[in-house]
Amino acid sequence: MTRRLWGGLLLLAVCACATRPPAPPAQRATPSSVVALAAAVEQDARRSEHEPDAQVRGELAADAGRNADSCLALEPQGAACLYGRAIALALNARAHPVHAGELLTDTLATLTRAESADPDYDEAGPARVRALVLLRAPGWPLGPGDPEAGLAAARRAVELRPRYPPNLLALAEALAKSGDLSAARDTYARARDAALAQPATEDREEWLREADQGLQRSGSGQP
Repeated sequence: MTRRLWGGLLLLAVCACATRPPAPPAQRATPSSVVALAAAVEQDARRSEHEPDAQVRGELAADAGRNADSCLALEPQGAACLYGRAIALALNARAHPVHAGELLTDTLATLTRAESADPDYDEAGPARVRALVLLRAPGWPLGPGDPEAGLAAARRAVELRPRYPPNLLALAEALAKSGDLSAARDTYARARDAALAQPATEDREEWLREADQGLQRSGSGQP
């Protein structure tokens, strides 16, 4: 698993653009509500994105898993808890690459449940994250990667939230991977326009960088 795969996945999935990393898990009070537990999983994902130490990333993945399990104990079929579990599984796949294949398969199954519970959660997050996993994971027999299914998932995310930049970025990536560079360029341009329409934040700057890089790649004929 490459850092680009995992870093990009988490960046687009949970908008991992925190300007200042959250406190380590041991320094935070234990959350007790669904909202707090889901937020704690997101914090773990944000910090993991910027954490260079593999041991700390493993601790964050474990913390995310505990928070997701606690959330599911409160709402076993809740979209927030299922989505949090999927993110936690992705963090654990990054932390434990030997088991990444099975963890990613579990991630996809959990995202299916989250999408059934609430397809609009986190701006169509279940479909968007599903697309990124399918696009970036190794294909059979090493992993569950499937670019065609990833393209279908990305299209669903854009249908649900057509102006959310990460959805457009995921679709552009899927189109580029399918070989449709013209459509990919158009979609990267749409993503850039959608990002420019957002308030000036770290997230917006990251979306703009991703769109610009995608435009350069697709313009040069690179998927």
